[in-house]
Amino acid sequence: MTFRGEERSQADLVEALADGTGRDVRSIAAGHPEVAQLIASWIREAAHAGNWTRVDKFANLAAPLRAPGLGGTIQEILDSDAVGFNKEDLVEILGEIRETDAVACLFRVAEGSVDEDAPAYWLCQKVISSLGDIGTPEALLRLRRMTSQPWPDVVRWHAAVELGVEDELGFDEDQMLG
Repeated sequence: MTFRGEERSQADLVEALADGTGRDVRSIAAGHPEVAQLIASWIREAAHAGNWTRVDKFANLAAPLRAPGLGGTIQEILDSDAVGFNKEDLVEILGEIRETDAVACLFRVAEGSVDEDAPAYWLCQKVISSLGDIGTPEALLRLRRMTSQPWPDVVRWHAAVELGVEDELGFDEDQMLG
């Protein structure tokens, strides 16, 4: 049984061990096998506290572990009104873990960010990539929607490329990215 104070100190220990990239996941999981079961709650607590450095470290550690509850926790953060966190990394993780329940959330992220994401649309591109990684019919349908107006040309192009339909849809790369 883990008591609240012990769990918190354990989270502190794991955070000190984590380099933030997830490369050290095997050694941390070997030394602390309970991490996979606890890390989603640690991410949620860090998000509520606005500790975005900890959220990033733990999310990058949790992704290769396929930690239970990770996808839902990330979606809660993305759907919140919180500011200061790295949306691109969290969006990328949802694709990496192929979180099928995240399709609607990812699409909302793209819709909500498209105006401030110009001119390169990096966040939208991450959403497109993650939707492609998820690859469910719903994800592909959302990508197809992103190939049409009113989405900006750059977004439309990247969605078409992800779907492999840029020629079919008659997109001219120079014109779309020009």
